[in-house]
Amino acid sequence: MGGSIVSQPRASGRATITTMSNSWNATERARLAQALALAGPGAPTLCEGWSAAHLATHLVLREHKPWAVFGAPFERAVAGATERPAFDALVTSFARTPAAWSPARWAGEQMNLLEYHVHLQDVVRAGPQDGAARAVPEQALERALWAQLRYFARLLYRPAPVGVVLAVTDGPRTVVRKPRSGSGSVVISGQASELALHAFGRGAVADVTVEGLPEDVAALAVRFPAPAPRG
Repeated sequence: MGGSIVSQPRASGRATITTMSNSWNATERARLAQALALAGPGAPTLCEGWSAAHLATHLVLREHKPWAVFGAPFERAVAGATERPAFDALVTSFARTPAAWSPARWAGEQMNLLEYHVHLQDVVRAGPQDGAARAVPEQALERALWAQLRYFARLLYRPAPVGVVLAVTDGPRTVVRKPRSGSGSVVISGQASELALHAFGRGAVADVTVEGLPEDVAALAVRFPAPAPRG
């Protein structure tokens, strides 16, 4: 099942992540914290212009000081997290299980599951951990991701200029965007974990198939990057 995490600094100062059973968003939190700790503050991510220090700062501020996730406050916080000891402390803060009263604890699946899954891939697919990242997730996790993606995809694909159908490989499908006048629909197929990446604009690294009329596929790719060609 899922897990919550506890993080303690090693003697070297790097964070150690331990997983305990709880929920899937907590499992992804643990995996994301571990990936950040392994990557280090200067590691690249799939978020354009962001290093791992930017991403770790975003994650902590989003949960504890959401008013500071933009502009000068955010940049000041990032500047303080570019060296290893400060970065490790930030990762340790993110890794801790939220307090019982925190929305991140009692509404974590709705608030954080997709967020943490996508940001985990932002770290691992931008670096040498990429192969491990593409291991097929647990089927229970796939089901949990699909349950959340079905709900949020209608909002995420609102900018799409064509209709969008999401189809889980050998599983359910759902219409998340009806076609606009003069356009058709495309069908995006793959595992839920990969469909989530496309929905969040990471289509270039997602293992999905996009099918439809060429003009509709091309129009969608303007707003939602197309998967890399398969060799």
